[in-house]
Amino acid sequence: MRKLGLLALTFILLLVFGCNQKGGTEILEQSLIVSEKSLPNSFDQMATEHDKQKYVVERVKNKEDYQEMWSKFQIKEELVDVDTDDKDILFIGLFESSSCPYDIKDMVANTEKHELEVNLVSKDGNCTADDSPKNFVLTMDKSISNELATLVLVNNSKRILLPISDN
Repeated sequence: MRKLGLLALTFILLLVFGCNQKGGTEILEQSLIVSEKSLPNSFDQMATEHDKQKYVVERVKNKEDYQEMWSKFQIKEELVDVDTDDKDILFIGLFESSSCPYDIKDMVANTEKHELEVNLVSKDGNCTADDSPKNFVLTMDKSISNELATLVLVNNSKRILLPISDN
């Protein structure tokens, strides 16, 4: 009977830990600091192009670069204090439809593939084809961030692989 209880406990622990982390993959808790409708004036020079769309993905690792990137992205909200000893900050810039804005559904880090997958959602329906600026500013633990080289933006079934630039 004691062996059966130990076996059951082991099985439950495997289920609990298996749901959160599997094969180098970890679902990250929501870490969005701010999201506004602004981009850097130098967006075109900083951007990576993918299917005729431009994106910026910048990682900063210290307070000075964080303050500089915050200003560069023209964020109107007051600078949010982040402990850069433990956290890195990721700035993502892109264009969206103004009638169907993006939100972040979830984020999954795959350290084996060196990828951060950010799953975007937007409302369904008739979306205008305009290009409205959008930024997302995220934080993540340095231990995870240091293992990442690529941002994978996922919107519906579309996957966009973008290099993460270190500022």
